[in-house]
Amino acid sequence: MSLAVPDFEKFQAHPDDLVICGIAKSGASRFCALIGMIMQDADPDYLYREPDLQEKVPWLDFCTAVNAEGPRGIEQISLIAPPRAYWTRYAFDGLPSSIHQSGAKIVYHLRHPKDTLITLYHHYLARKERMSFSGELEEMIQWLVSDNIYCGPWFDHILSYWNHRNDPNVFICSYEDVSRDPKKAIKDLATFLNKPLTEQQVETVAYHTHFDQMRINSLANHESNNSVGEFDFEAAKFMRSGKVGGWKKHLSHDQNSRINAWMEKNMQRPELAGLAERFSETFKIE
Repeated sequence: MSLAVPDFEKFQAHPDDLVICGIAKSGASRFCALIGMIMQDADPDYLYREPDLQEKVPWLDFCTAVNAEGPRGIEQISLIAPPRAYWTRYAFDGLPSSIHQSGAKIVYHLRHPKDTLITLYHHYLARKERMSFSGELEEMIQWLVSDNIYCGPWFDHILSYWNHRNDPNVFICSYEDVSRDPKKAIKDLATFLNKPLTEQQVETVAYHTHFDQMRINSLANHESNNSVGEFDFEAAKFMRSGKVGGWKKHLSHDQNSRINAWMEKNMQRPELAGLAERFSETFKIE
């Protein structure tokens, strides 16, 4: 659940904050782990000691149900001494104004829309009893292509950050790049964060933030959410597959064609020129 705008505007960012942004299920946990380890000088124990990752790198938008007691992202983050890392699903223009005013660094992560969709589908399955969802993939595909999906319209969300790709405090990267060449992606992130790493440190970060390694780490795979009933891991684990191109096992020919048409329509928008060329694997239509 996300915070209301008045609450969001109370948030005070610091110039040395690191804000991790992206559409739901586009790889936030992995990027939180990557950036957290880089900021901690590739400490190999970072992901294996208490508290769990979602407390080390909190969700800015998080709040409990209206009038309910419970943690709030802005309160959790306010207790962390700078430099701080935290993540959000808000579009660029929806971020608290203090983030823009402070000049905090922003990392925006992309992921192929079809893989994002399938991961979101399984996420909803794990929370089916708590959400208005039939459990049918077809329903979610219709939400996607009609731009009524969570964090949507997705290409508008992407555009909000793409418009700022040349800002010195904004770095755009992709899940596919991290998966294909993790060492290069880690080096690029470290350079942006002004945290140079040795080759051995890069190796350490790459090993401990590999999806398969994170999936078996109880402090990184959101096991605590399962234990309190937030997720049903029997329906779908929070960190499920992580494979690039995993959507091919789930979409029918007709479903794939409709999503391709939706992608092609959006990729033709003049304001998104250069996006598909820069992130060719992320926006591959097949």
